[in-house]
Amino acid sequence: MKISFIIPIYNGANFIHRCLDSIVSQDYDNYEIIIINDGSIDNTKDILMQYLDNHSDILIKLFNTENRGHGSARNLGISQASGDYIWFVDIDDKLFDTDSLSSLVKELELYKPDIFITSVFETDFKKRNKYWHYARTDRLISIDDMPSLVFKQNWSWNKIINTNFLLNSGILFNIEKMFEDIYYIIPLYQLANKIYISRKVRYIYIKHADALTGKLSNFKSFPKAILFELKNYLKIKF
Repeated sequence: MKISFIIPIYNGANFIHRCLDSIVSQDYDNYEIIIINDGSIDNTKDILMQYLDNHSDILIKLFNTENRGHGSARNLGISQASGDYIWFVDIDDKLFDTDSLSSLVKELELYKPDIFITSVFETDFKKRNKYWHYARTDRLISIDDMPSLVFKQNWSWNKIINTNFLLNSGILFNIEKMFEDIYYIIPLYQLANKIYISRKVRYIYIKHADALTGKLSNFKSFPKAILFELKNYLKIKF
């Protein structure tokens, strides 16, 4: 089974090695890395080119584009993906351990979900750490079994999505709105027949105080996005 990592980057020079090293050090090697350099104005491009030269044995596809935002970058990555499953990874995050991918593939092969949700280790630069498990046991569900996912699990970076399911859905990332993950993940939940929640931690989310979506001035868009997609969800169900 092949996994396609899709990684958008904008001015991510300081994080490139940490993120990509966590992927190329995996004990499973059937994957590709699709990197979209989204118009970076620092030395991201130079570092990426050097990284590709140093890892010529690994399938890494690099696309340098004008700055259009993470939604547009991820859509480009989807169009280039050749894997059975797609994993959206943020450049300032990393995989948890060297067996994150091999253990993931075992569960994918066993349950064949449309959407796979893996547990997360969250940290910040003040070393405040949390483990996030989204179910008490490993579970294979639909959104009707756990509608709280609409509120609790509406970002993309710990979701591994079946490529055929994703392409057949016709859903793309919204390129015009803040919190584009919400407008993407919640409609996919509604279409998915099988959502698998794994308690094994495979992803490290590194929280930044200056993250764009974390700024108070932008965060007012979050409830608006949730309510918009919740209304759509309720229309379909009722």
